[in-house]
Amino acid sequence: MKKDHLLRRIFVAIVGLMICGIGVGIFLYSQLGVDPASVLELGLGNVFNISYGTASALTNVIILVIVFFVDKSYLNISTLLAIFGIGYTADVMSFILDSVITGELNLAVRIIMILVGCVIMGIGIATYIRADLGVGAIDLVSEIISDKTKFPYRIVRIVGDVTFVVVGYLLGGTVGIGTLVAAFLTGPVVQFVRPYVYKVTDKVIGTK
Repeated sequence: MKKDHLLRRIFVAIVGLMICGIGVGIFLYSQLGVDPASVLELGLGNVFNISYGTASALTNVIILVIVFFVDKSYLNISTLLAIFGIGYTADVMSFILDSVITGELNLAVRIIMILVGCVIMGIGIATYIRADLGVGAIDLVSEIISDKTKFPYRIVRIVGDVTFVVVGYLLGGTVGIGTLVAAFLTGPVVQFVRPYVYKVTDKVIGTK
Protein backbone atom coordinates (compact mmCIF):
# COMPACT_ATOMS: atom_id res chain seq x y z
CA MET A 1 0.00 0.00 0.00
CA LYS A 2 1.47 3.37 -1.04
CA LYS A 3 2.16 5.84 1.77
CA ASP A 4 -0.18 8.49 0.34
CA HIS A 5 -2.96 5.94 0.01
CA LEU A 6 -2.47 4.79 3.60
CA LEU A 7 -2.55 8.38 4.86
CA ARG A 8 -5.81 8.94 3.01
CA ARG A 9 -7.30 5.85 4.66
CA ILE A 10 -6.12 6.99 8.09
CA PHE A 11 -7.72 10.40 7.46
CA VAL A 12 -11.02 8.75 6.50
CA ALA A 13 -10.88 6.50 9.57
CA ILE A 14 -10.28 9.49 11.87
CA VAL A 15 -13.15 11.43 10.30
CA GLY A 16 -15.43 8.39 10.65
CA LEU A 17 -14.55 7.93 14.33
CA MET A 18 -15.16 11.63 15.03
CA ILE A 19 -18.53 11.46 13.29
CA CYS A 20 -19.35 8.49 15.53
CA GLY A 21 -18.34 10.61 18.50
CA ILE A 22 -20.72 13.37 17.47
CA GLY A 23 -23.55 10.84 17.27
CA VAL A 24 -22.66 9.40 20.68
CA GLY A 25 -22.52 12.91 22.13
CA ILE A 26 -26.07 13.58 20.96
CA PHE A 27 -27.14 10.24 22.40
CA LEU A 28 -25.56 11.13 25.74
CA TYR A 29 -27.28 14.50 25.87
CA SER A 30 -30.71 12.94 25.36
CA GLN A 31 -30.26 11.05 28.67
CA LEU A 32 -32.45 8.27 27.28
CA GLY A 33 -29.77 5.60 27.13
CA VAL A 34 -26.83 4.87 24.85
CA ASP A 35 -25.36 1.93 22.95
CA PRO A 36 -24.21 -1.10 24.98
CA ALA A 37 -20.49 -0.26 24.98
CA SER A 38 -21.21 3.33 26.03
CA VAL A 39 -23.37 2.08 28.91
CA LEU A 40 -20.29 0.30 30.26
CA GLU A 41 -18.08 3.34 29.69
CA LEU A 42 -20.59 5.64 31.39
CA GLY A 43 -20.68 3.24 34.32
CA LEU A 44 -16.90 3.32 34.62
CA GLY A 45 -16.99 7.11 34.34
CA ASN A 46 -19.49 7.20 37.19
CA VAL A 47 -17.41 4.92 39.42
CA PHE A 48 -14.12 6.77 38.86
CA ASN A 49 -15.72 10.22 38.52
CA ILE A 50 -14.20 10.87 35.09
CA SER A 51 -15.66 12.09 31.80
CA TYR A 52 -17.16 9.77 29.23
CA GLY A 53 -14.23 10.44 26.90
CA THR A 54 -11.65 9.49 29.52
CA ALA A 55 -13.65 6.39 30.52
CA SER A 56 -13.87 5.39 26.85
CA ALA A 57 -10.13 5.85 26.34
CA LEU A 58 -9.38 3.88 29.52
CA THR A 59 -11.65 1.02 28.42
CA ASN A 60 -10.01 0.90 25.00
CA VAL A 61 -6.50 0.89 26.48
CA ILE A 62 -7.33 -1.95 28.89
CA ILE A 63 -8.80 -4.05 26.06
CA LEU A 64 -5.86 -3.19 23.81
CA VAL A 65 -3.39 -4.45 26.44
CA ILE A 66 -5.37 -7.67 26.91
CA VAL A 67 -5.57 -8.25 23.15
CA PHE A 68 -1.83 -7.61 22.84
CA PHE A 69 -1.09 -10.53 25.18
CA VAL A 70 -3.86 -12.80 23.83
CA ASP A 71 -3.16 -12.36 20.13
CA LYS A 72 -1.58 -9.13 18.92
CA SER A 73 -2.29 -10.02 15.29
CA TYR A 74 -5.79 -8.60 15.86
CA LEU A 75 -4.43 -5.13 16.59
CA ASN A 76 -4.72 -2.59 13.80
CA ILE A 77 -4.57 1.13 13.10
CA SER A 78 -8.23 1.74 13.94
CA THR A 79 -7.75 0.00 17.29
CA LEU A 80 -5.31 2.76 18.21
CA LEU A 81 -7.28 5.61 16.64
CA ALA A 82 -10.47 4.60 18.46
CA ILE A 83 -8.81 5.15 21.86
CA PHE A 84 -9.30 8.89 21.56
CA GLY A 85 -11.39 9.41 18.42
CA ILE A 86 -14.91 8.70 19.69
CA GLY A 87 -15.00 9.39 23.45
CA TYR A 88 -13.42 12.82 23.53
CA THR A 89 -15.37 13.93 20.45
CA ALA A 90 -18.54 12.93 22.31
CA ASP A 91 -17.39 15.01 25.31
CA VAL A 92 -16.89 18.05 23.07
CA MET A 93 -20.30 17.55 21.44
CA SER A 94 -21.99 17.30 24.84
CA PHE A 95 -20.23 20.51 25.92
CA ILE A 96 -21.43 22.32 22.79
CA LEU A 97 -25.02 21.18 23.34
CA ASP A 98 -24.81 22.27 26.98
CA SER A 99 -23.68 25.69 25.81
CA VAL A 100 -26.41 26.29 23.22
CA ILE A 101 -29.41 24.56 24.84
CA THR A 102 -31.03 26.09 27.88
CA GLY A 103 -33.79 24.58 29.99
CA GLU A 104 -35.19 21.07 30.08
CA LEU A 105 -35.87 19.19 26.86
CA ASN A 106 -39.24 17.48 26.47
CA LEU A 107 -39.49 13.77 25.67
CA ALA A 108 -40.29 14.30 21.98
CA VAL A 109 -37.11 16.34 21.47
CA ARG A 110 -35.04 13.75 23.34
CA ILE A 111 -36.41 10.94 21.14
CA ILE A 112 -35.60 12.99 18.03
CA MET A 113 -32.07 13.45 19.37
CA ILE A 114 -31.45 9.73 19.77
CA LEU A 115 -32.76 9.08 16.26
CA VAL A 116 -30.51 11.80 14.84
CA GLY A 117 -27.62 10.48 16.92
CA CYS A 118 -28.22 6.97 15.56
CA VAL A 119 -28.13 8.20 11.95
CA ILE A 120 -24.92 10.16 12.59
CA MET A 121 -23.32 7.15 14.26
CA GLY A 122 -24.32 5.01 11.27
CA ILE A 123 -22.62 7.46 8.92
CA GLY A 124 -19.50 7.46 11.08
CA ILE A 125 -19.37 3.67 11.27
CA ALA A 126 -19.78 3.30 7.51
CA THR A 127 -17.02 5.88 7.00
CA TYR A 128 -14.38 4.28 9.21
CA ILE A 129 -15.26 0.78 7.99
CA ARG A 130 -14.59 1.95 4.43
CA ALA A 131 -11.10 3.02 5.48
CA ASP A 132 -10.45 -0.74 5.87
CA LEU A 133 -7.99 -0.33 8.74
CA GLY A 134 -9.70 -2.68 11.18
CA VAL A 135 -12.08 -1.96 14.06
CA GLY A 136 -11.89 -0.45 17.53
CA ALA A 137 -10.84 -2.38 20.63
CA ILE A 138 -14.37 -2.94 21.95
CA ASP A 139 -15.53 -4.41 18.65
CA LEU A 140 -12.53 -6.74 18.75
CA VAL A 141 -13.80 -8.44 21.92
CA SER A 142 -16.62 -10.33 20.21
CA GLU A 143 -14.49 -11.05 17.14
CA ILE A 144 -11.66 -12.62 19.15
CA ILE A 145 -13.95 -14.64 21.44
CA SER A 146 -15.83 -15.96 18.41
CA ASP A 147 -12.61 -16.92 16.63
CA LYS A 148 -11.04 -18.60 19.66
CA THR A 149 -14.14 -20.47 20.90
CA LYS A 150 -15.69 -21.16 17.46
CA PHE A 151 -19.05 -19.88 18.73
CA PRO A 152 -21.08 -17.96 16.10
CA TYR A 153 -20.17 -14.26 16.06
CA ARG A 154 -23.84 -13.20 16.23
CA ILE A 155 -24.37 -15.10 19.50
CA VAL A 156 -21.10 -13.88 21.00
CA ARG A 157 -21.94 -10.28 20.07
CA ILE A 158 -25.39 -10.46 21.67
CA VAL A 159 -23.96 -11.96 24.87
CA GLY A 160 -21.21 -9.34 24.88
CA ASP A 161 -23.63 -6.44 24.40
CA VAL A 162 -25.94 -7.74 27.13
CA THR A 163 -22.94 -8.07 29.45
CA PHE A 164 -21.86 -4.50 28.69
CA VAL A 165 -25.36 -3.22 29.46
CA VAL A 166 -25.78 -5.18 32.69
CA VAL A 167 -22.34 -4.35 34.09
CA GLY A 168 -22.58 -0.73 32.95
CA TYR A 169 -26.03 -0.33 34.49
CA LEU A 170 -24.84 -1.79 37.81
CA LEU A 171 -21.97 0.72 37.77
CA GLY A 172 -24.37 3.61 37.17
CA GLY A 173 -24.50 3.81 33.37
CA THR A 174 -27.61 5.10 31.60
CA VAL A 175 -29.94 2.51 30.08
CA GLY A 176 -33.15 3.42 28.28
CA ILE A 177 -34.95 3.63 24.96
CA GLY A 178 -31.73 4.89 23.38
CA THR A 179 -30.06 1.59 24.21
CA LEU A 180 -32.76 -0.28 22.29
CA VAL A 181 -32.57 2.17 19.38
CA ALA A 182 -28.79 1.71 19.18
CA ALA A 183 -29.07 -2.08 19.40
CA PHE A 184 -31.73 -2.53 16.72
CA LEU A 185 -31.37 0.45 14.35
CA THR A 186 -27.63 1.07 14.04
CA GLY A 187 -27.07 -1.91 11.72
CA PRO A 188 -29.91 -1.04 9.32
CA VAL A 189 -28.82 2.61 9.30
CA VAL A 190 -25.25 1.65 8.39
CA GLN A 191 -26.54 -0.56 5.59
CA PHE A 192 -28.78 2.23 4.26
CA VAL A 193 -26.18 5.04 4.28
CA ARG A 194 -23.26 2.87 3.14
CA PRO A 195 -23.59 3.42 -0.65
CA TYR A 196 -23.90 7.20 -0.19
CA VAL A 197 -20.98 7.35 2.24
CA TYR A 198 -18.80 5.20 0.01
CA LYS A 199 -19.27 7.59 -2.92
CA VAL A 200 -17.64 10.32 -0.84
CA THR A 201 -14.98 8.25 0.91
CA ASP A 202 -13.88 6.53 -2.30
CA LYS A 203 -13.14 9.93 -3.84
CA VAL A 204 -10.97 10.83 -0.84
CA ILE A 205 -9.19 7.47 -0.65
CA GLY A 206 -8.62 7.23 -4.40
CA THR A 207 -6.97 4.18 -5.94
CA LYS A 208 -4.16 2.03 -4.60
